[in-house]
Amino acid sequence: MYQFQYWKEMQELKVHAYYLEFYQIECENSERLISVFLAITSSASIGAWAIWKNAAMLWGGVIAASQVLSVVHQFLPFRARIKPLGVAAIELFLLSEEAEQGWYEVSEGLLKGKEVHDKRMELRRKKSAIMKAAFPGGTIPVKSKLLDKAEEKSASYFNNYYPVN
Repeated sequence: MYQFQYWKEMQELKVHAYYLEFYQIECENSERLISVFLAITSSASIGAWAIWKNAAMLWGGVIAASQVLSVVHQFLPFRARIKPLGVAAIELFLLSEEAEQGWYEVSEGLLKGKEVHDKRMELRRKKSAIMKAAFPGGTIPVKSKLLDKAEEKSASYFNNYYPVN
């Protein structure tokens, strides 16, 4: 039973690391998309407005939208999450490697039940400490698509390195 719990903890740790990595990539992509939009609209809208005077209302709307977005942009939550997500993902991947290192003793039965349990609980404490340090204000939203992708990648990893006979 304790061996199974350790195995599940090790798998969940890998899923969480991949999830944070995918979430960081999504946040970076959103940041990049908004920055590109703002750069294009700020440099092209004035010129386009002068060229296509018959679409002045459209271009006026684009300029107004870009101005609002440039102000709101600094308050969007994904922007502030990029760095902590990256740091936490790296630390969780390192902890995942530590868990895999410990898996040998667990899987070979070299540890007693209490020792396996203590080893698993130590992983959980470290994971909690990593998440609390990265996100002191609480948790991050769960995005089902990213979580599914992380679970798939984790399953693929474990199937490659720990195949079932």
